[in-house]
Amino acid sequence: MKTRFVGFLTTALFAAGILLGASSMASAHGMTYWEATLVPPGEVAGGPNQLEPRKSTLSDAVQIITDAGIEVDCQVKEFTGDGLRFVTYSFDGAEHFIFRAVTGAKNTRDADELTITSYDLMGESLRTLGGLHVGKSYESLEEMYGEASFTNTSDDGLTACTYAFDDKAAELTFDVDDDGIIQAIHFRTEI
Repeated sequence: MKTRFVGFLTTALFAAGILLGASSMASAHGMTYWEATLVPPGEVAGGPNQLEPRKSTLSDAVQIITDAGIEVDCQVKEFTGDGLRFVTYSFDGAEHFIFRAVTGAKNTRDADELTITSYDLMGESLRTLGGLHVGKSYESLEEMYGEASFTNTSDDGLTACTYAFDDKAAELTFDVDDDGIIQAIHFRTEI
């Protein structure tokens, strides 16, 4: 009986250790997946003109950028390989934005109808629901959401501050310069 109790106690402590260890792996930041939703200048959260990754389409991105009066030239690139179809809409002009959709290679829908799976913002006009945008201080982002899940400094001096989401296989990364200013925003999600 004593052996069974010790075995049970050991198993219970081991299980508790796993559970406590798993909870400590959870994100320390307070950013939610909704922060990845984009709005143009002058729009409010929850309005009709917002881009929600995995729900909004590439044509929605074109429409919002056009409606916002941002002068851009849209280049469309498409590639199919390894069973996947990759479509990229690159907006160049006064500001630079890239929106991508990745789907199965057999998906023959028009590119405009594909949902956004990632984006890169290098211009100031589009912002996240919380008002984060290129040109804003990283300090204000940390005040809102806490420290990033992880950081990585590149050879060009930019520090990528990545916020991973617990409830989605996705992350939002902010490239920050030496002065603490956001230079780019990148959203990635698993396909």
